[in-house]
Amino acid sequence: MLTHTSPRGMSYLAIALGFLPFVLACFVHLARPSVPLALANVSRPALAFDQYLVDLGKIDPTTEVRGTFVFENKGKVPLTIDQVTPSCGCLEPQLSSKSLQPGDTGAVVLRMQPANESPGSKEFFADVAYHDPEPRSTRITFRLEVPERQLSVRPRALMVYQLSSEPTRHVVQVTDTRPNPAQVKSAEINTSWATIDLLDRQIQPTGGITTELEVTVPADVPPGRHEGLITIHTTDPKSPVLRVPVLIHGRPQFADVPAHDHQ
Repeated sequence: MLTHTSPRGMSYLAIALGFLPFVLACFVHLARPSVPLALANVSRPALAFDQYLVDLGKIDPTTEVRGTFVFENKGKVPLTIDQVTPSCGCLEPQLSSKSLQPGDTGAVVLRMQPANESPGSKEFFADVAYHDPEPRSTRITFRLEVPERQLSVRPRALMVYQLSSEPTRHVVQVTDTRPNPAQVKSAEINTSWATIDLLDRQIQPTGGITTELEVTVPADVPPGRHEGLITIHTTDPKSPVLRVPVLIHGRPQFADVPAHDHQ
């Protein structure tokens, strides 16, 4: 059954249909979540690096390799770098500056000695903690491939807990597996709480020459941490200097317990 619509009714219908897009737009606007407005008020991190990954590829045998990460304060307020924490003790981070004004630049350098590492692909990282003024953290990655072992040092770092009432002795080994192995000329340690002596060279059954260095830690090391560095001089033109970090923990100082009177 057909229903007749008057011209006036058609006019009202047309007006209503014309307002429909406007009404729908209002509902969409009111229903839109306020997350973008909240995000707009969140400040962006001020510390920006030119590159977050340094890949050196396969390196040549050498004393030291470095990954350099250049950064800039792109914010509007000063920032302060609190700490650079490496993923491995084999990395030695160096920071050019801890405080940066807006627009200032600086660099983090990650140093590593390939002779202290086994051959193969390596990937390390360091976390850079800072505040701008909000506390933040960002990660930089250092990647390289260490060639087949030629001149190596073990251990990579020497850690001693001196709990004995007598001096203790610890061995550091320098091994060269090449047909014409390098020689260890001398070694020194830069802490007064240890001495180092160069021992004889030994031929390994599997090939190669190993030179041992004996580190002696006295009994009277004071409580606390004592850091040092062993520096080894060799005849290898590519690795003339090898370094081994040293950390000595002295005996803890316990409080005297008063004796109880016996009745």
